Amino acid sequence: MKRLTTKVIFTVMISALTLTACTSGEEKPAASSNATATDPKKEEVTIKVAGFSDFFKGDESPGMKVVKEFNEKNKGSIQVVVQYMPSAQYSTAIQAGIASNDLPDIFLTPTGMDISSIVKNGWVKPLDEYVSKDFKNRFTQGSFEEGINQIDGKTYSWPLGGKGLRAILYYNKKVMRDAGLDPNKPPKTWDELKEMSKVISQKGKGDTYGLIFPGADYTLLDQVVLGLTASTVPAHGDFPGFNLKTGKYMYDSKGWTDAIKLLRSMKKDESILPSSYTINSAEATTLFGSNKAAFFIDARYRMWQVKRDTPNAEFDMAPAPQQDGKEPFYGYTLATKTGYMISANSKHPKEAGKFINETFAAKPFFKSTLQSGVQLSPIEELNKDKSLFPYPEFTSFYNLHETEMRLGPSIAKRNINTSSVVAELGEIKQLKMKPSFGDLFIKMLADDKTDVDATMKEYANKMNAGLQAAIDKVNASGSKVSLNDFTFPNWEPSKDYTDEAYKSLK
Repeated sequence: MKRLTTKVIFTVMISALTLTACTSGEEKPAASSNATATDPKKEEVTIKVAGFSDFFKGDESPGMKVVKEFNEKNKGSIQVVVQYMPSAQYSTAIQAGIASNDLPDIFLTPTGMDISSIVKNGWVKPLDEYVSKDFKNRFTQGSFEEGINQIDGKTYSWPLGGKGLRAILYYNKKVMRDAGLDPNKPPKTWDELKEMSKVISQKGKGDTYGLIFPGADYTLLDQVVLGLTASTVPAHGDFPGFNLKTGKYMYDSKGWTDAIKLLRSMKKDESILPSSYTINSAEATTLFGSNKAAFFIDARYRMWQVKRDTPNAEFDMAPAPQQDGKEPFYGYTLATKTGYMISANSKHPKEAGKFINETFAAKPFFKSTLQSGVQLSPIEELNKDKSLFPYPEFTSFYNLHETEMRLGPSIAKRNINTSSVVAELGEIKQLKMKPSFGDLFIKMLADDKTDVDATMKEYANKMNAGLQAAIDKVNASGSKVSLNDFTFPNWEPSKDYTDEAYKSLK
């Protein structure tokens, strides 16, 4: 019964894909025949692509623009149909596709999975024979890594973007100016953040506040604390809440507990937009861009969403304020455990590879996403071309990525079996753990009687136990991995983690 239900769900998804093809406004071959003009016996091939990436959201999105160009160029031979879905809906559809053995030709890694686990289950096939020999050379060095997007020397995916900063201070210049503050001097310290937010909220008289965050999106709330603590607690964007220097979760660190206490004091000052505790990201974006709040600490994608949803917003970006006022640094790795892949059951892998090689993973696509402001590109020469910057704020965006981000340690590079541990957890954040950090974050702000130190200590202990349990389970299956493989005591977040640093590990 369950198998039938999931198959029905995925049938609905495929129907939606077909509907998208019929309503996208793209010209189709004559209904009486699928034959091409050059070869009357050859039918047009349809390649189905599915994912929850925003760059495919809407006909005017950067992804759909290049898809339309590809379809025009290959009309009569290949037709690419893309279906965008919200993350939760998409994950359900892909699970259904796995159960019914009916995945799209090209699909994105669903939440809670990684490429290595998908490869292990035999759901995808390598790209190598379907793309050009120099395919990987177009990307920034380090974009492909064994155990991440390469398994046993075979390539399964490619980077969708360049560096992606997890924590940026977005500040509304109009709100600051209306409150009598200098709109070109955002807060650099916690004290400045608190005092400015208090002034703005008092002068706003219930209409405008200092700080906003999307309280309904629990999985994103760690980005606020990650941003506020990066100068004192080693921060790696791929490991929010986890300290790669110690191999332990850092929720109970003094930096994190002090940051939560700061936000609690700001709530007491009535400096946080009251609806922050219940709104989602889209609502928070609109309220910020509509001058209801001055400060928003969030990841790189908030910039283009503010520009998209509130194009008249007057805002800019700066480093997230730090307790000590020092410059924060955030680690990153170029190779990512998520990405688009070719289904093992695709009947047209050659055509899917052509689309990937010539469009989806080619300069025109990355140029389009860069010009839309979605993200930086994994092709460095494009990032350095300021003529591609879509608006003045993008200069601040680019500069923050260059000054604050450093190449961080890779657990897969140290031991490929660590990817199996992360797959067992779902994510390093252990999203299955309840209550989540986001749940506790909202509770601690809502109830000032909750003991922050004790709550975070208990949570860190649970998370550390969860990690060890996952390690034990992977070892029981015959792999060999230890907590040491998640520990890099020689990591200095202000510096790139080099090959020499790996060699010096004991």
